Amino acid sequence: MVIGPGDDGGAGGSRELCPHAQTAANEVLWIGDSWIQSPGTQHTRVRDLARNAEAIAPNEDYFNLALAASSMADVAKQYDTREAGATKVKVLLMDGGTWDPIAAQMSGGSAAVPAAIERSLSAFQQFLAKVASDGTVEHIVYFLVPELATVPGVANMRPRLQQACADSSVPCHFIDLQPHWVGHPEYTASDGIQSSEAGAIVIANLIWQTMQENCIAQ
Repeated sequence: MVIGPGDDGGAGGSRELCPHAQTAANEVLWIGDSWIQSPGTQHTRVRDLARNAEAIAPNEDYFNLALAASSMADVAKQYDTREAGATKVKVLLMDGGTWDPIAAQMSGGSAAVPAAIERSLSAFQQFLAKVASDGTVEHIVYFLVPELATVPGVANMRPRLQQACADSSVPCHFIDLQPHWVGHPEYTASDGIQSSEAGAIVIANLIWQTMQENCIAQ
C-alpha cells in the first residue's frame, strides 16, 4: 500500500501498541546514496512524522550520513563511522548498492555491470554480518530503488538483496519501490535517476509505515 501524500503516515495508529520513546533520535541513522539525499524529503518527512508521533522531541532529528555516488562498500563505511563513536546505532534507515552498477556502466560499459553487481551484493552481505557482529542495531529498514533505465541491474539484484535481508540475524525490513513506481512517472525526477518530491513522499511514508508496523523507534 502507498500512503497518499496528504496522509500523516498513520501517526498515532499502530504505534500506540509499541513501547514508546525507547530509542533516542541520535541512535537512528540514515545511510545510503542520493536516493536519501535528493530531494531530501525522504529524510525530513520521516523526521516530521516521528515528531508528530512524539517518538522524538520537536527539536530532534535522526542522524544522516548518506552521500551521493556511494558504493555499497562506502555505505557500509558510513555505518562504521557512526558506530565507532560514543553513540551506538540501534536503527538503520538505508538504501544502497545500486550505484555500483551505475558507476561500472559509466566507466566500462554494459559488460562491466555483472561483476559490479556481484561486488555490491557481496558487500551488502558482509555489511549485514558486520552489523550483527557489532550487536547494537535492533532493526534495519532497507529500500530498493525502482527499475529505471538509468539504474542497470535492479531486477537482477532485487531477489538477492531481499534474500540477504531475510537471512540477516538483525531484523531487516525490505521495501521494494518497484510496485509503487509502476504507473507513476511523476515519482521520478526529470533527470531520470532520482526521486521527485512526490516520490520522496512515497518513500518516507513507506519507511514510516514499516517502522510503525514493526515497533521501530516509536
